[in-house]
Amino acid sequence: MPIRNEREDVGLEGWWAASYVVLWILVVVLCLVVVALARQIGTLLLRVESRGALELDDEGPPLEEATQPTETVDATGRPVVLGGPGEAQLLLFVSPGCRLCQAVLPSVGAVARAGRLVPYVVTDADREETLAAFGDARFGAPVVPGLEIARAFGVPGTPYAVVLDPTGAAVAKGTVNNLEQMEGLVDTATRRLAADRNARVDGSVHDA
Repeated sequence: MPIRNEREDVGLEGWWAASYVVLWILVVVLCLVVVALARQIGTLLLRVESRGALELDDEGPPLEEATQPTETVDATGRPVVLGGPGEAQLLLFVSPGCRLCQAVLPSVGAVARAGRLVPYVVTDADREETLAAFGDARFGAPVVPGLEIARAFGVPGTPYAVVLDPTGAAVAKGTVNNLEQMEGLVDTATRRLAADRNARVDGSVHDA
C-alpha cells in the first residue's frame, strides 16, 4: 500500500483552503452584485411609477379630432352618450380581472370632478360579464359595457383613459396604472383646454 508524502498532504490542504477562501470571496461579490441590482431595479420602478400617463400618437383616438357620439346604455340599462358635442368627459377603459384597473377605479369619480369632467367607466366586455365583475361596485361613474367602443377608440390595453372636451375631441389620453397617472392625465387635459381657450380669446381680440 503506497504511503502518501506529508508534503503532498500539506499541498492538498493548502489547495483546499485556498479554494475555500476563493469560494467565499465569490459569494460575497455575488451578494454585492445582487444588492446593487436590487437597488437599481427599485430605482427604475420608482421612476416608472412616478411617470405620467404614456401618450402615444398611434394609440387611442387622434388628439384634437372630434369623436362621433355613441348612444348606448350602461350596465343598469340607463341611456348614455359617449363622445360628441356636449359635456367634457373622462372615459376610463377597464377589463374584468384587471388588477391595475381595480386599483384606479375607486378614484375615477373624484378625479373627474376635480377636473370638471363627467366620468364614465367603459368595459371591454358584454353586459353580463360587466355586471358580474363590477355590478356591486360604486365608482361615482356609470359603468358601460363597451367592447366595440374600446375598439373604436383604439384602446391598446387597460387601464386606459381618454379625456374629451365639450366638442367631443380628445385632448389627453394614455395608460394610467395608478392614481397619480390618472390625475396627471386630467391635469394635462385641463392645461390644454385652458391654453385653447386663451388662444381663442387672443384671436378674438386681434380680430376686433
